[in-house]
Amino acid sequence: MSFNPNRALPTARSLSPGFLIASPKLDGSPFERAVVVIVHHDEEGAMGFIINKPLEIDFGSLIQSVNEDIARKVVPNSFDVHVYFGGPVRIEQLWLIFQEHLAPGAGYTTRHSKQFLKSLEDNSTLAFAEGWFLAASGDVIEGFALGLQEGNYRPFIGYSGWGPGQLEAEIEDGSWLILDFEEDLFFDSIPAYNWDQALNRLGVDPTAFLMMGKSGIA
Repeated sequence: MSFNPNRALPTARSLSPGFLIASPKLDGSPFERAVVVIVHHDEEGAMGFIINKPLEIDFGSLIQSVNEDIARKVVPNSFDVHVYFGGPVRIEQLWLIFQEHLAPGAGYTTRHSKQFLKSLEDNSTLAFAEGWFLAASGDVIEGFALGLQEGNYRPFIGYSGWGPGQLEAEIEDGSWLILDFEEDLFFDSIPAYNWDQALNRLGVDPTAFLMMGKSGIA
């Protein structure tokens, strides 16, 4: 397969929803071998979360440590859910991506604006794909911890952010590869293998890709 790791971002194309796959150029940074789900992207910048870097703390224990009022009400299965490092921006903030089944024809609405982060904080959830949502609301997050909210979910500390034109420049520079949003890569794969799996779906051999990076041509 002919593959150009330096392919440019198509003009006026939003990458949300989608995945970014880190090239060897990012080795040694917080994004080394990262797979990032992009939840927002427009001319004002981009926002995403690294999906393959679990932390050494579970969701239930984290909620108990920050909210004594509900500590005894946290449901047992929340202790089986890893918290992930979402990125180096606002690492004091807990975020949650979850999936819900929508009724046929319900659709979804994405929000792309200069006030994206403010809107996210002022609303319970923001949809970035059909049936997929990002939450920063304490009520929503606690709802999952208490078993009051249904759906698959994953909590994150911090997020990955880019300013206007920054992500596009990094893609053109060969720091990232682009993969369409594929739901099973998010929940149904083992984090340690996410990077290799994402590359394989692009038809890129992970070992050869690493060697390209060491040769300075990734």
